[in-house]
Amino acid sequence: MGNLLATMPKQYFYSKHVLKYLWERKGSLLLLLLFVFLGTLWFWRGPLGGRGGLPVFGKIEIPVTPFFQEDPQWSQQLLAGSSETIGSSGCALSSAAMVIHFYGAEVDPKKLNEYLIKNGGYEGDTWIRWEVAATFPPSLAEKKYEGLPSYALIDWNLFQGNPVIVRIRRPTGKTHFLLLIGKRGFDYLVLDPAPKGYGGIYPFAELGTPIEALRFYKKK
Repeated sequence: MGNLLATMPKQYFYSKHVLKYLWERKGSLLLLLLFVFLGTLWFWRGPLGGRGGLPVFGKIEIPVTPFFQEDPQWSQQLLAGSSETIGSSGCALSSAAMVIHFYGAEVDPKKLNEYLIKNGGYEGDTWIRWEVAATFPPSLAEKKYEGLPSYALIDWNLFQGNPVIVRIRRPTGKTHFLLLIGKRGFDYLVLDPAPKGYGGIYPFAELGTPIEALRFYKKK
């Protein structure tokens, strides 16, 4: 308000037109506040809904080859030293394999699993170490981020043609990883390594659950 008053001609301080002047300037102030509010939402990090961020007029779709964790070529392969298999718990592995394959490596979930087992690429039984996955020969990927999501991080990557790995939590409480590979309007588009993905790309909002966390790589 101080800056606004400072820009007012002196005669406004002595006339009945002060309120009229403030009313005329109100539109600019409201517009500024709106931009600040929307910018805060775009950069805010925390659980996110599947619709939001900057709108896309038309559609963005990154051409990623799908890998499904229950593919019989690798579904029965064990993860690390556990009793879990790629088919039962290999969503993170399959998502990482899709991104690294998109960058140009000759990789699939089976090959990546074998590489991680040999190179200390697991924490516990099934949690992959994303930075180790990035070193799969010929080491085309670089891990850039692992943490809370924001619409800014997701949109910025998608607009540059870079897929984003996101973590959700199913109603059972079990976590699940999948890829965001595009956007239509405000809807993020999903490439899912689980059986739901057999039907092709679908809007994230169909899952009815928030994005808890994200990871993304960068092609070297």
